[in-house]
This record gives sequence, C-alpha cells and structure tokens, in this order.
Amino acid sequence: MPKKEAPPPREWTPVLEQDLQRILSVGEECISSKELKALITAKGRDTQKYAEDDTQKTKDLTPRIRLYDGFEPSGRMHIAQGLLKSVNVNKCTANGTHSTFCFWVADWFALMNDKMGGDLDKIIIVGKYLIEVWKAAGMDLSNVEFRWASNEITEKANIYWPIMLDVARRFNVTRIKKCCQIMGRLEGSLTAAQVLYPLMQCSDVFFLQADICQLGVDQRKVNMLAREYCDAAKKRYKPVILSHHMLYGLKEGQEKMSKSDPDSAIFMEDTVEDVERKINKAYCPTVEKDSGEKKKGEVDAGKESMHLTVDNLKNPILDYVQHIVLSPPGATFTCQTATSPDGQTYSDYNQVKADFLKGDITPEQLKGGLITALNKLLQPVRDHFTNNEVAKGLLEQVREFKKQTATPAATDNGCVVPKVVRMDLVEKGVVPASSHLVLAPLPNSNPTLQSAADILAKLKAAESADTPKVLMLLDWTARVNSALDADVKVISAYYSILLASLRALDKHFHGEEGSIMKNVTVVTQSEAILKDPSNYWISVINAGRHFSLDEVMGLGIGLDSVGMKDSEGVGKVIGRLMMIADVLAVNPKSIALDAAAGGDISAEVEKLSLEGSSKAPQSVEAHLIQQFYSAKLSHPSLVSILPMPQLTHIDASSGPKLALQPPRESAAHKTEFDEYFLVDDPKVNGKSKMKKAFCEPGNVDFCPPIELLAYFGGLDSGGKDVTISRSPDNGGDVTYTTKSAILADFKSGSLHPGDLKGAVSTIMVEVLAKLNGEIKADGDAAKGVKALKAFEKKMKKKK
Repeated sequence: MPKKEAPPPREWTPVLEQDLQRILSVGEECISSKELKALITAKGRDTQKYAEDDTQKTKDLTPRIRLYDGFEPSGRMHIAQGLLKSVNVNKCTANGTHSTFCFWVADWFALMNDKMGGDLDKIIIVGKYLIEVWKAAGMDLSNVEFRWASNEITEKANIYWPIMLDVARRFNVTRIKKCCQIMGRLEGSLTAAQVLYPLMQCSDVFFLQADICQLGVDQRKVNMLAREYCDAAKKRYKPVILSHHMLYGLKEGQEKMSKSDPDSAIFMEDTVEDVERKINKAYCPTVEKDSGEKKKGEVDAGKESMHLTVDNLKNPILDYVQHIVLSPPGATFTCQTATSPDGQTYSDYNQVKADFLKGDITPEQLKGGLITALNKLLQPVRDHFTNNEVAKGLLEQVREFKKQTATPAATDNGCVVPKVVRMDLVEKGVVPASSHLVLAPLPNSNPTLQSAADILAKLKAAESADTPKVLMLLDWTARVNSALDADVKVISAYYSILLASLRALDKHFHGEEGSIMKNVTVVTQSEAILKDPSNYWISVINAGRHFSLDEVMGLGIGLDSVGMKDSEGVGKVIGRLMMIADVLAVNPKSIALDAAAGGDISAEVEKLSLEGSSKAPQSVEAHLIQQFYSAKLSHPSLVSILPMPQLTHIDASSGPKLALQPPRESAAHKTEFDEYFLVDDPKVNGKSKMKKAFCEPGNVDFCPPIELLAYFGGLDSGGKDVTISRSPDNGGDVTYTTKSAILADFKSGSLHPGDLKGAVSTIMVEVLAKLNGEIKADGDAAKGVKALKAFEKKMKKKK
C-alpha cells in the first residue's frame, strides 16, 4: 500500500501572527516562541474539524491548545491573581484562537495544608468565590475549565499518581533541589516533603495534558523540569513555558506580594479606602539603585528568580501601572503631571516611566493616578458581590469562615492530640489487625533463592505461628525506584515468580499442614493505595514534612556509610516516605526489615533491642519508623490505636546465607548468575553451580556448601539429619545432626570438599525441581519467567 503523503505545511497568516503576538505579550519569557508558533499552526485558529453529519458544528473533533495554571483556594486573591490573570486568560483564549485555559483548583492541597480547618466543603466554597471574582474582573470563562484536584486525584488516582512516580524516577536529588525555590527555601533547610511538591506540580502538566504552562516566573524551574522530563521519557512534544511577570510587593525590598502581609498588595476585596491607604504608603523610589552583588549563600531561594528582566528601580507603583493598568489591550493611564495639572493620559508605559524619572510626574501624582485607576478596575468586582445573589452568598460564607476561629484541636486532659491522617487497611478489611508485616524486596530481572529465603525468614520472625502475617508487594515503590525500568508487567511478573517460590520453599520446609504461607495475606501496594488514595498520599506528605530531606536520605543519623548521595534518584526518597504510609496503613504489631549494609545508629537515636543482641543491626527504615511514631504518635490516646510496632532485622548473621561465591570487588571477575541460585534455575544447575561454588578446604568462615546443606537439609531448623555419602577409603557414609559437627569435620579436613558438594548437589537438585514444579503450575509465574527473560534480553540490547 503506497505511503500516504504528508499534508502541505499550513500557511502562516497575519491573523495567526496576531494570535502569536497576543499570547507572547502575556509572558516575561517564552520557552520557546518557535514551539508556540508550531503549536498555533497545529492546533490554533481554523484547525477545527467536525463530523460529516454535524451540520450545526456542535462538537469540535480536533484538539485545542491547552494552557494551564493552578491556584489554592485558601482565602484572599491579590490583584495580580485577579486582574492580571483575567487579562492574560482573555489574551490567550481570545475569540477564534481555538484554545482552552485550564485552572487546576488545588483544593486537595488546601485540605492537606489544613486550610479552612481542613474542611473540604468550606475550601470548595472558597474556590467558587474566587471563580466569581474572576467573572466580575472580566475574565471570559467561555474557553476556561476548572479541574478540582480533590475530585481528579481521588477519582483518577490510577492515572495521576503513576505519572508522579514516573516523573520522580527520572531525576536525581540534585535536580529536584533546584526546583525547591517554589517553596522559598534554601537547599540546606529542605524537608523531605519539599522535594515531593515540585514532582507533583510537574505531574500536573501531563495529567492535565497542558500544551502551555502559563504560570508566574517564580514557577519557572518546575516548568523547566516538565520539559526535561519530556527528554527523559522520550515524549515528542514539550510544554511551552509562558511565564508571566511577578508584581513587586508594595513595601521596600519586597520582591513579590505576600498573602500573609495585607499591606504588601492590593487585594480584590479591598475597599476604596484600603486602596488609597496602601498606595499612599507604598514604596515609590525615583532613582535607580545599584543592585550590587550578593555573596554566594546570601541569595534567598524564594527571591532568586522572581524577575527575569533587570530592574534597578524596583518601583511597585510603576509596576502596577505597567502590568495592571496598561496590561489590557487598548488601556490607558491618566495622572497629573507638572505640565498637565488636570491630568495627562498615557497609552505607553515607557513614556510614563520616562516622565516619572525626569520629574514631570511626582510620586504623589503617580500614586493618585494609580489609586483612581485601581478603584475603577475593582469597582465591577465590588458591584458584582453586592448585586449578584450567588456571588453575595459566597462572599458572606467566606467572611464567616474567616471570623470563625480555627477548629480547636482535640485534647485529652488539656494535652493536644495530634491529628493523624492515614489509610486504614484494617478497617477496609484488606489486612488483619495486629499483624506481622513484611515488605517485599524491590524486583530485579534475576530473582534469587536468597531473596525468597530472606522473605521466608522475615515471615517466620513473627511473635508466634498464630500471628497473622502480611506480605506487601511494593509495586509502586518499585516503579518510583526504576526497578525493572518501571515496567508494570515485568514488575508484576517478578512478584508472581517470588510468590510461587515462597510457596515451594514453604512446602519444602513445613509441608502442607505446617505451611506459613497459608497464614499470609498478600497485598499489592498499588491496589491497596487505590482504596483510599487521598488519605494515603496525605500521610506520605505528612511524613515528609516531619523529616528533613537529609534524614530520609540516611544522613546525620549514624548511617552515613549507606546514606544516599545527591546524585542518586529522588525516587528513593519518595519510596521511603511511602514506606511510612504503608506501615501506618497496615498498623502492624511487628515488622521485619533488612539491616543496613553497614554502620551503626548513633548514640542519640533510640536503640532497638533484638533477640540475642545488645547492639542490634539498624537501618534507615527503622530509624524513620521509630522517630515518626515517637514524635507523632506518642500521645496516650494514639498509642492505644497506633502502637509502635516491634522491629526485627534480618541480616547476614541472623538470616539464611545462600551465596555461592565470596563478594567480588570487580564486575570483571563475575560469571553470569554464578553468585546465587536463581529461583527459576533448571534443576541441572543444582549440580553445575554447586560444582563451581567456593569451597576452600578447611575454610569455615565462608563455606557456601555447608550453609546450603544446613539450611535446605534442615539442620538450621533442627530435628533433621543429613547423610553425606563417601567411599570406604574416605571413611564411608557419615550422618550429621548438627551444623557444628559438619563445620568441625570440614575444618579438620576429615570432610572433603568433593564429598560435601556431592551431598549438597543432590539436595539442591531436589529443591530446584520443587521450585520449577511450583512455577510451572502457576500460570502467572510461568508467564513471568518468560517476561523476565524477555526483559533481560531487551535491556542487553539497549547496552
């Protein structure tokens, strides 16, 4: 079939050029105008198409240009958000432009930040009030849509959060730290939650399918992150970044307005008297100042990138004239001047500034003209909230909310009870109460027998055999950590194989009647999260707020040797915060964890007391759980509901040791898959791998065959014996009932490595045969083996 010819390039017309220039006028910077032009060509004016039978042209079938901005309905709206945004939206969605402006109403974030007492209904009313402000300010809402985050994040959690996980896995900590200026924080003082916010904001762009990010200059670094994500994720089209100007605060030295300082800005509900008072008091310099150079480390992270153009005058009155009064097309500004005491009308801002700097306009005259202009612009808003019943009702409710004191925190004998937001999997019937929790390892393409044995050891670490056990498969944590390249199907394949392997080992050790796995509730993390995504992710963020970023990275807690580096993926930080939320959701009686690879918790950190050890191995995960429970859940009324779980660590000294080779410093010395048995090894590998296994005569410090014999032969668990076949010349068959006896004979030389390996080979062939049989009998696991092999092959090709 002949290839379809590409349509000829669309003609660029004067009308399209007008659309381009009008949209460009919104931004202090556009990245990039070339891409914006291409976007207008592809989706802009006159690209509409309708179905043949749609003679009334009621439904446009072609995608429109989508612009996006977000706001948190937390109370007041300042004049830039009200008037300037209205003008910008109208410019971007002017009649015929074929564009839609999407507002992301961040009511979920307001809820998370406990605005309006954490009452979502009140927050939504505030959001509706702000929309009424825009209507009154002249925003044309015919091409505007409002997407409420509380609905979207909950109802489409299966779409939103995987986007965030994918964004997080693409960047390291260093890159995300650079974005944290949107919180106005220097890197050294970051909480762990503050690296999550830019990741979520970047996710918003793709969740809303935005073509243009039309936010303030202060959000530029996060918007640039969205463009970088497109490179990392190999997305063809990057969002255009159209960053609007940030108005100065009215006081000297204020780089931007502040909602917390009412005199730093004009607000949309300000009275005539408020405007007059604030403007008359405002900073209004007549001479430019040398900005000078700040020393490194002195730049406030919240101010560093507020303005992209050089302005040594930084006069907020002139700023308002330029960006509020003269921003609408065809607008004018009138004020008294030295030559025109009755008032001179300007249509060009540069002329206003020039006359002001040469003294033709005094600060008082400039302020007087601005007061008149602002009150003229604000009067329709005042009238709307006086005359429109809907708007009037919303305003009355919002004013009542402001009068109400914050909802008093719950108290117990005068002591404040902390508010705990979490997903409750016990209440939802997903997991049993008072369980023993084991978190499955992050998947890889070659699941080892060691990993399955470790999980079995963790499950057996429960207080008693009757204790209900929960095994959580961390599929979303795997995705955010880029395990198996975050491939959903391959991650699922790994866990199917792992579960089949656990069942096989369980039967080998305990038989059908004594099975441990029969008493294990297997929970897939993503399925659990989607039962209550809002509360789950609020608990993740609350955990992040409690900890510094360094602490979650494992720095400064005595584990620096295994702590994260800034060059590592930020997904690891997110995964650790999710771990706290997972624990809170399960509310277990006990947890079994992996010990840290090295290092001890410092003296300041509370020690864990484990069986048989006064100086227990520790981990970052244990530290985070302990500290969070101690700080947030120690109130007596909470301890009874959310008691701190008992923590147990499984490490090389307490768990099974199934390595076949000593650790190798260089990858060049490694033979493929010879370090461990794999759970899907064919049974013949029981002999071939054992033949190559390290077994130095007399060396009992590291002797894999003895460890494998003791573990799989049942000596470790007791009650069983193993017989090693030997020729009469070598002393004949010998039966051992303890591991110590084998170690003694091997050390003395009376037990030869060849005889030892022969016995272990027989056992391993039997074990691998059981594993193979269980995997083949499980359709998902059998398919999983093929999926992992195909993945391994694909990744090798990429190299």
